[in-house]
Amino acid sequence: MKILPVLIVLLLSQFGFSQRLITFTYDANGNRISKQIKGSSPHPTVTASPEAVAPSQPSTLLATGCMGGSIQWQPVNQNGSQIVVNPTATTQYTAQCVVPGCATNGFARTTVSIIQCPAVQLSVKTLDSSPSVRYGQSVTLFAFGCTDGTVNWSSGNIGTPTNVPVYGSSTVFTATCQSTYCPNLGTASILIGGISGCLTGDVIISKQVGDWNDPNTWMCGRVPTVNDEVFINHQVNVNSIGYAKLIIKGAGYLVYDNSGTIILP
Repeated sequence: MKILPVLIVLLLSQFGFSQRLITFTYDANGNRISKQIKGSSPHPTVTASPEAVAPSQPSTLLATGCMGGSIQWQPVNQNGSQIVVNPTATTQYTAQCVVPGCATNGFARTTVSIIQCPAVQLSVKTLDSSPSVRYGQSVTLFAFGCTDGTVNWSSGNIGTPTNVPVYGSSTVFTATCQSTYCPNLGTASILIGGISGCLTGDVIISKQVGDWNDPNTWMCGRVPTVNDEVFINHQVNVNSIGYAKLIIKGAGYLVYDNSGTIILP
């Protein structure tokens, strides 16, 4: 038996951050016997936002640059270029770029650090020890104790002091002290009483389900006029033309039929 010489050709190619080693095997007559590809997939770029969080708070991990492949994350065992993690301790995350045909996965790492958030003793007060205002009027709220953060109110207001309008017989306002990485350093609440009335400048409030133009629908026992601010706390049906200076939505809502409309200035 005659043994023919074999020629082996190695070709090293690089694409971006990946490398492939291609091995061709030929016989003495120049016929290719085999082709073998070995190499690594691209090394992705990984970011964490934010890079530090309070325990169990979310951080978004993003991996880019995995051309032609998919990202696998460890130690969370999740797939996808973007995932959300909620670490309870400082954790290092590894993103592997998995490309079919590549023997080695390119990878990158990022770390999400844990910040321990100190608890603060927050308190909320007003200028009046027993606060109550007429419907539609505002009350000034003060939050004390949030020296290293920002006060966020349940009404949507930010900072202290803050002014909030009152439209209910009893309204609870809650203040939360937040910092960059700590969403809740402490909370405190205050109850503000609302006083309804039918004087000039008072807000007319619905007292039961009914028709807009029915006096029995309203606490004042009269139909709102173009000079009245109206607080909707029940289902109020609008079956004809009605008037108001301003409509404020509370727990209720308006139901219009085909001929119903509210005219505002």
